Amino acid sequence: MDEAAPTPSPALARTEDPPVPLTEHLAELRRRLIVSLISIAAGAVVLFHWSGGLLELVAKPAGRLYFTAPRDAFMIRVMLSLFGGLILALPVVLLQIWGFVARALDQGWRAPLRLMVAASYVLFLGGAGLAYFVVLPAAMRFLRAYGSQSVQPLMAVDSYVGFAAALCVAFGAVFQLPLALIILNKAGIVSREFLKSKRSYAYVLAFLVGAFLTPGPDVFSQVALAIPTLVLFEITLLVLK
Repeated sequence: MDEAAPTPSPALARTEDPPVPLTEHLAELRRRLIVSLISIAAGAVVLFHWSGGLLELVAKPAGRLYFTAPRDAFMIRVMLSLFGGLILALPVVLLQIWGFVARALDQGWRAPLRLMVAASYVLFLGGAGLAYFVVLPAAMRFLRAYGSQSVQPLMAVDSYVGFAAALCVAFGAVFQLPLALIILNKAGIVSREFLKSKRSYAYVLAFLVGAFLTPGPDVFSQVALAIPTLVLFEITLLVLK
């Protein structure tokens, strides 16, 4: 028989705050969303000045790229500026996300909010860095190998940049797993024993998530995302009590 999830810990039960109407929650969510979007837009405006160098950096694993429509080069620079703006503004975005989540937790959990944001940012950068420096070059070599002497790649810049950006975001998002599991554990929602009892399901889910989050149908990227997910899951099990 599977072990049931533990009941929330009394120490983390919210007994200090009065009930908040749904409209107030929605208003706070709207405010935090606006702050996040403004932060991303400001970062994108700043980075657009260096979008040419940013494009060269992102395109490095692919080599020579081409654009097939007059506006493609401009739109790609805008896309890269927005993506870079997200990276720059990510501490603010994470602060808004964790700040909203923290309202559902005990007062004692709200104090280390900045630590949670810092850990989340480092994990995201670690995942995105792994995707860009390790997985993306390997994925490009893997996919190019399916060409032939008469079938050579003519890679469009918009397709490649979209692929690279989606891969980095997927890895950065999945690397939030340890922090999410630790919070759920401290809140009394899941225990280490419960997660261990569901390990087989977690392994299957990791590959399903890898197939869902990675751009394109190639198996290499899916497996490359699933394996770090499982490693993070196992490391988190060692940390949890």
